[in-house]
Amino acid sequence: MTFRPLDKTLAPLLRRTLQAYSKRHAAVAENIANVETKNYRPLKVSFEKDLRRALEKNKPIGKTADPRHITIGDAKGSVAGNYEATNTKVNIEEEMAKLAQNQIRFDFVSKMLRGGYDSIKTSIRGRLV
Repeated sequence: MTFRPLDKTLAPLLRRTLQAYSKRHAAVAENIANVETKNYRPLKVSFEKDLRRALEKNKPIGKTADPRHITIGDAKGSVAGNYEATNTKVNIEEEMAKLAQNQIRFDFVSKMLRGGYDSIKTSIRGRLV
């Protein structure tokens, strides 16, 4: 049996979210590259519904003796991000905006993941510097 302390945290979900943002980045980049290609159908990657479902599905699972107690649990779930072809033409302005928005979200999630790892590192070292 492998000891995986991070499996009980948001780290696995954040890693899968980063992978989905990477897929979205690749799809938007492909759309931008094919903006002049005739009959090209733009790709779209959606995973927010999967992410929301994964977070809602994993409600706290701890047991309580009183309904006023705070419950505990973990967050696991699937966040894959699937490619879909749309029936619209590529709009370069929209694609560039999607790319910028995706980059901001990717940076945010990666900073959250990094913060979690930094907290673990601080716990191991026993100091804040």
